[in-house]
This record gives sequence, structure tokens and C-alpha cells, in this order.
Amino acid sequence: PSAYRTPSGMVYKPFLRLADRPHLLIAGATGSGKSVALNGIIESLLMTESPFHVQFVLIDPKKVELSQYEHLPHTARYASEHPDIVRALQWSVEETERRFSEMQNRSIKEYDGPHLYVVIDELADLMVSIKKETLPLLQRLAQIGRAARVHCICCTQNILAITIPTVLKCNFSTILGLRTANKQQSRFLIAEGGCEMLPDPKREGKGYGFLRDGADLEKIFIYKYPDEQIETTINWWTSSACIAV
Repeated sequence: PSAYRTPSGMVYKPFLRLADRPHLLIAGATGSGKSVALNGIIESLLMTESPFHVQFVLIDPKKVELSQYEHLPHTARYASEHPDIVRALQWSVEETERRFSEMQNRSIKEYDGPHLYVVIDELADLMVSIKKETLPLLQRLAQIGRAARVHCICCTQNILAITIPTVLKCNFSTILGLRTANKQQSRFLIAEGGCEMLPDPKREGKGYGFLRDGADLEKIFIYKYPDEQIETTINWWTSSACIAV
């Protein structure tokens, strides 16, 4: 849709169409609004797309942010423990390669099935704890996923080269930089300062970020979907009401 109307009547335009972007990196300091942005993205997809058009692989090391989406019909894999995370990423790579084989057999250049979103709540946990196992898999997905309609959405509050390796970061053409601790972190994320000057969402009651989409940079407002609305959407999809969709 071209715009969303909130329960209060306010209208917001989406800041990007994920289907048109291969991968998205969301980063900012603690309390900068990463969870709000991530839940908003997932909620927007759930309100507009059926499981026949969108699927999720949810990587949730903290075991709290994405657990509410575990039993959705959209969710192909949910993983919170390290061995399960590795297996979920391996499955994602295998699914990507299966899609390429299908494309080759059908002589098409772009997959025409559902979009698969590999959502990682805390990238730093993977890079610190199981980097040897997960970095090659993530790098593979980021490099070849686009034509197969496989997208990576990675979030982190640790804005360091060790937790956002260059070999991975260079594949993210779209970056959402939220409030950072200093100008150096902002420059690392969006190639210029500014994120360190964003207001504190908890103090101001509003969330803002800088969206770097290739060469374009713009300041965006991040809308927070009410918890009740997210719960209602999840309950609808996990009930029999969605069978006819």
C-alpha cells in the first residue's frame, strides 16, 4: 500500500519497500528503537502479505524479541539456541540454492515464489559466539540471495567492525542508522555523522533514524505499532480465520 492509517487516524507512508531491496541492516545504541523498527517491519508484512507471499526465518539469540512470531504460518524456521541457529541458516542457504536450481530448470532470471526474510535480532551475538559457523552462511545469503528473493534483516546494538564485518556489511545497500553513542559509530554506519544527534526515543516519545539506501540518505520517522495491534494480527494469523487467505 502507498500509506498506512493508524488506529488514531494518522497516516504514514512506508519508508521503504523491502521487496525492492536485497538486505537491510538496522543498528543503534541501546534504547534507540531497534525493536520498534523491527517489529514495525514484521507487522507491516503481516498486515499486507499472506504466507504464500512472505516467509520468515527468525534468529532470536535473546529469546524475547521474535518469540511471539514463532508459531505464525509465515515462519519457516525459528531458532534461539546456537546449534539451532546454525541449522536454520544452513537451511536458508540450502533453500536459496534450491531456488536457483529451480530458476535454472525453468530458464528464469528471478525467482517468482514467496519472499524469504532471514531476520536476525542481534547480529553481535552470532559474531562473538559462533562467528566461524555463521559468518560464511550469512555472507553466502547476502551475496546470492537477491535473485532468489531471499532477504537478510540484521539488527545490532554493538556498532563495531568485529560485530559488523566488512565482508558482510558491504552487501547491505540499505542501512537504518538509529541513535548512536558517538559520531564515529554514525560514520561507520551511514558514512557520515548525524545518528549521534538523534533524540532518545524513550525520553522524547518519538523515534527517528537515518536511512541510507545506496547513495541516498534521508531522515525518517519510525512509527511504533501498539502492542495490542501486533497481538491482534498474530492471533488472527494463528487462528482458523486465515485459512481462506
